Formats: sequence, structure tokens, C-alpha cells
Amino acid sequence: MVIRALVFPVVLGASLALTLLAIRAGYSAPAAIVVATLMSGVILLLLEPVIPYRSDWRRPVIKSGVDLLHVLSTGLTTHLFGALCFGAMFLVAQNFSTWIGGDLWPTRLPVVIQLGLALIIGDFGAYWVHRTCHNGTLLWRLHAMHHTSERLQVLSSARNHPGNAIFAYGSQVIPLILLGANAEVLAALSVFTAVHGLLQHGNVDLRYGVFSYVFATADLHRWHHSVNFEESNTNFGSNLALWDHVFGTFHHPGGAPERVGLDDLAVRENFGAHLVLPVTMRD
Repeated sequence: MVIRALVFPVVLGASLALTLLAIRAGYSAPAAIVVATLMSGVILLLLEPVIPYRSDWRRPVIKSGVDLLHVLSTGLTTHLFGALCFGAMFLVAQNFSTWIGGDLWPTRLPVVIQLGLALIIGDFGAYWVHRTCHNGTLLWRLHAMHHTSERLQVLSSARNHPGNAIFAYGSQVIPLILLGANAEVLAALSVFTAVHGLLQHGNVDLRYGVFSYVFATADLHRWHHSVNFEESNTNFGSNLALWDHVFGTFHHPGGAPERVGLDDLAVRENFGAHLVLPVTMRD
């Protein structure tokens, strides 16, 4: 019981510490993020068959090839997005700081406090983009594929259309860059989001306790993946439960939905079929 309660904070904390230590030791932020995320992913993948949340959600790794392709696709998409856009956005932020005669972002505060602020601001954008995806036909076409998993597992977190990955990632980091957050804070936020996503979707029987009222843990997110629309139309937070509390979409009845996935959308377990889903799916 104690170990199951410690996995969530320890894995998240260790991944953040490793990322920040690596950056301060001179390693590049992308390399630090990849290593910390991979290490966390391996730990959770090893835990899934040992303490599964649901035994019927077990799936041999060899049959998870589609999700592994999504891992590569999501990683490359967000990296390419950052490479193409971050430089221009940092320049805009610097020019704006010069124009107003100071920094909007509290760069002198400890990085832990800056990360907390980044989580609150970043999750506000992510919350509304995510919620809009569930209420808008066009964005739903990009987002629907994420809900096609009929068993939630660690690798389910990366099941994203590239367009959805860009919207989700951009909604978090663009406001922070424009406010003047530095690369270290953005790296910490990125690794937090990646590792938290693995925990959020993992088929691991953990004990979250009070964490489920602060963070968007698996206890909440499983309900968001329910086949029942009323249950799935809740818990839109990416990292935090804060904005679900504020806007009335927090749902934590305990337990988990009987089934997850989409009843009204049949899609082949094929990476190519997933990529063209926004075009092929019917309203």
C-alpha cells in the first residue's frame, strides 16, 4: 500500500530532478527531457504487469506497435513544432519585455515556484483547448483518435494525431514563452506533462489520495475516457484538476468506468488509418 502511494510523487519528482540536474550540468533540454521520460516510462511499463489496475487491460508489448509509432510521432511533432516556433516566440517576448521596461515572468523565484505557476497558466490553455475539442466538430476530428483506446495503458498517453499534439502542446507553452518563461522552466513543464501523461493513462493500481484533488490523476482521467458521454465530458485538465474545479467539470466518484473508448467510432488499429481519421470519420 505504501509503495503504491509513493509511485506517483516519486516518479514525477525524480523525473523533474533528473531533468533540471542534467540541464544544469550542461546537457541539452531536449536530451534531458527524453531521458527522464524514457526512464519513467520503463518503470511504469514494468509495473503494469506486476500491479495492474485491471487485468483485462493487459496487452503484450508486441501488440502495442501502433502505440509505439504514436510515441515517435508525438515526440517528433512536438520537437519540430518547438524548433520552428520557439525562436520567433522568444524574440517576441524579449521585444515585449523591452517595450514595457521589465519582465512579466518572475525569473528570480525558485524554479519550483516558477514550475507551479507554469502549470497553472499552461493548464488553463490546455483545459480550454481540450474542452473545445469535445464540443467542436473540427477539433474533435483531430482529438477523437486519442479516445480510441479500449484499454488504458502507459503507451495510450501518446495516441495522438499530430495536429492534436500541436494544439495540446502549443496551448500550454505558447502563453508561457510570451510571458518570458525561460528554457529551464519550459523543460521542467514538458517533462512533467510527459511523465504525468504516462501515469495518467497507465494500467497501474496506484493510490493517489489527496493528489487526485490537485492533479489530473488516473483516478480522474479514466472517467474522461468512458464510453458514456456524460462521464467522458468531465476532467479535462492535462496536469492539474484546478480548472475542472473552477469550471464545474471535476468528476471523482471513485472506481472507474465499466468501459473506455468510443462506441460510435470504428477505426482500424493501423497507424495510417489513425493519421487520416480526421478526413475519413463522419460527423
